[in-house]
Amino acid sequence: MTQISLKRLRRLIREEIGRNYHTIDNDPYSFLDYPGIEVEIYVAPEANGWYAQVTNEFDESLDTPLRLFADEASAQSFARNKAEEINRYRLSRDLYTKTPSNKIY
Repeated sequence: MTQISLKRLRRLIREEIGRNYHTIDNDPYSFLDYPGIEVEIYVAPEANGWYAQVTNEFDESLDTPLRLFADEASAQSFARNKAEEINRYRLSRDLYTKTPSNKIY
């Protein structure tokens, strides 16, 4: 039977305890991940610009029409601001979306 030193045992225990605090998916959460909100940004080669549109599944009046922007940064900024506004609306009214959540309760 092999014996393990106390120092090595402590190191193994600390390593196992530390594993409990790590997440499998540690990617950042962004405006593209809001539940019930769909953000579309894509290039418009025929118009020399970028299209952006934000839609949601709980209030059609908050949707934006397809808009044309001069560059990708402008399209991203518009989409981010509108998605944040719609998400604040959703949170302030405690609206549940049809989009499934990955949360475990």
